[in-house]
Amino acid sequence: MKRLIGWGLLVSLLAAFTVLPWLMLDNAPAIEPPAEFRRTDLAWVKMLFQKHDPRRQAPDVIHSIQLDEFELNRLLNYAVELNQVSGIAAELTPGTATLTATLSMPPNPFGSHLNLSAEVAEAPGGIRIVSLQLGSMPLPGVLADGMAHLAHRWLRRDETYATLADAFAQVNFDENQATLDYRWHPELLTQLERKSAELLISSEDQERMLAYARQLDALLKPHPHGSTVPLVQVVAPLFARAQQLGDHAQEENRAALTALAAYLSGISLSKLLDEDSQSIRRAPRVLLSLHGRRDFAEHFIISAAIAVNGGSRLASAIGLLKEEEDASKGSGFSFTDLAANRAGVQLGKLATGKAAARVQANLAAAKRDADLLPDFRDLPEFMPQTEFDRRFGPIGGTRYQQIIARIDTRLAAHPLAQ
Repeated sequence: MKRLIGWGLLVSLLAAFTVLPWLMLDNAPAIEPPAEFRRTDLAWVKMLFQKHDPRRQAPDVIHSIQLDEFELNRLLNYAVELNQVSGIAAELTPGTATLTATLSMPPNPFGSHLNLSAEVAEAPGGIRIVSLQLGSMPLPGVLADGMAHLAHRWLRRDETYATLADAFAQVNFDENQATLDYRWHPELLTQLERKSAELLISSEDQERMLAYARQLDALLKPHPHGSTVPLVQVVAPLFARAQQLGDHAQEENRAALTALAAYLSGISLSKLLDEDSQSIRRAPRVLLSLHGRRDFAEHFIISAAIAVNGGSRLASAIGLLKEEEDASKGSGFSFTDLAANRAGVQLGKLATGKAAARVQANLAAAKRDADLLPDFRDLPEFMPQTEFDRRFGPIGGTRYQQIIARIDTRLAAHPLAQ
């Protein structure tokens, strides 16, 4: 009898492992991938975060964010761009919201997509799950909500999650509109930055980045505070060290470029990854330049770091967005900065691709600014919107593309790209 029961349990388990994936996975996505994330979308997201920048909010006071259905889905598409979810969308009705997401699955005999659909409703202090469906398999709302509450209680053991959860006061759904009430805590921003680094960066990569950050500090320590040093003077020794380490050229290049970009962005990697300070910000004590320009060094290295960590398309969009903003305010549109952005994106792709070891060797041997970046100072720059429109507009037009072609031709002929 025991043997019969044992065989019955084994057959049941095998059936479950066969039937459940068949029910959960589909061959077609429920949500199609969003259209290409455009510069205007990035500008809107940036405007939204600037409008609700928590660092400008009074602490421990209730604030509200209101988004209509179009805005919410636009924001969700930004999350797709950053996290590589295949597709996600929300439908809002009074009191409830339906969230549908599609995740691409690795090759398997059951299906290429996992489609999830959840109906959530307003609840005191948050939301509750009314129903959940994984592919063709529905889960009772009581079961799904109970599992979510258990997960919530378990996650609250993490200090950052608990602080973030306590910041949310209420969520309300209306016809075509969602409202989030939150109470900002000043320490939350640093906690979120640290938690993101902990979750997204492996311990091995963290050690690599910290090692390059320490080497960079040592290289710059002899220089007077506030002085300017050519970028090539620190790039060559950083990548010489990467070359000496031998294997894992792609990982070493990514870590070195990220450490450089963090320094130029005023972020202390040691405070982010290795300490418990109130802020991770630190103004660069020594400035770096490229062809005599500090902005060139920033455009070049930061675009490269974004490319190696988040994708070249997003890096290109961010670089171009800044120049479009400068055309209407600030210094004006500069093809020089745009060229440095494109060069950085190219460097990021090459440094983490098949040519990683060769690019690493070229950077280690660099002696002049021109070894890193062609001299683009002959290109038009500092153009107000009216002048740009008269000479080269619109963006994407023939005259604009001619300048882009000139930039790309020079980049293709540069030794780093050979």
